Amino acid sequence: MRTFAVEVERQPGVLLKFSESSFPKARRGSIFVGAGDSYSAAMAGFYGSNGSCIAVDPYHLASAPDIAKGADVYLISVSGRTASNLAVVKRVRRLARRTVAITSDEKSTLARLVDEVVRLPMRYVPRKPGFLSYSLSLLAVMNIAGLRERCDFESAFCEARGDEGNIQWENGTTYFLGNSLAYVAAIYAAAKTYEFFGAKAHPQLLEEFSHMELFSLAPSDVVNCFAAFDPSGASGRLAKALAREGYESHTVPSRGGTYTERLFHLIFAGQLSVLRRARELRLSEPNFLTATERLAVSDSMIY
Repeated sequence: MRTFAVEVERQPGVLLKFSESSFPKARRGSIFVGAGDSYSAAMAGFYGSNGSCIAVDPYHLASAPDIAKGADVYLISVSGRTASNLAVVKRVRRLARRTVAITSDEKSTLARLVDEVVRLPMRYVPRKPGFLSYSLSLLAVMNIAGLRERCDFESAFCEARGDEGNIQWENGTTYFLGNSLAYVAAIYAAAKTYEFFGAKAHPQLLEEFSHMELFSLAPSDVVNCFAAFDPSGASGRLAKALAREGYESHTVPSRGGTYTERLFHLIFAGQLSVLRRARELRLSEPNFLTATERLAVSDSMIY
């Protein structure tokens, strides 16, 4: 796990340098596409643009390519070789105004098929949990979507180190709840829970949880609420109400002066908490690497 810890800790410097890069600007109606971690990053394009851009699952866009007619399509794929993204670009490149790959490999199949490439400054390593790769993808999307704002990544990381203990896991289902861009962080936190621990997790919007999952909540579950991007304070009210009823709930406070700082504070807190939990469980590697049968199924579907 030490290798992962080093990667996480070096992110502020890498992200700061990358933030000084030149990024294309998404037009209204642009489409961000991604799967897995990249789906979370794509959703940041929707929330970060105040809805002027949309985010879709690649299978849906490949099945309904007319959605891309006249639009700019940004395909997020660190490896540049996921089958669903390749299917998308083949279906939409004659319909879209422009196709852009956000990827680490400029020589990948995806990069060769698109009109433009936004290169992530990293080397892709297969079967590696997305820490730096995700953060770089997320930052690229935020800048492309229009949130080109100041971000003190070092401060966000330091604040996250102090707050990562607010994220907890239990033997049942671990819920991650957030509104707007905090929902992006919730999706990502759940993804890392699946990868590292093979445990049940679920991301949800703050409002929707009280309409749905709340009624299946068990004593063995834990609810982690992200307080950023929550103007009415729903996360705090929910956490207190659950605690009064005997359920375990925790709140990660909002930190940072800009949208980007607030979001990366949550992302860093999630990453640090995952590594902390992995040390507590004395894991030598992420769970998904040893789940050989499920990994084979995953590979057969993704590639």
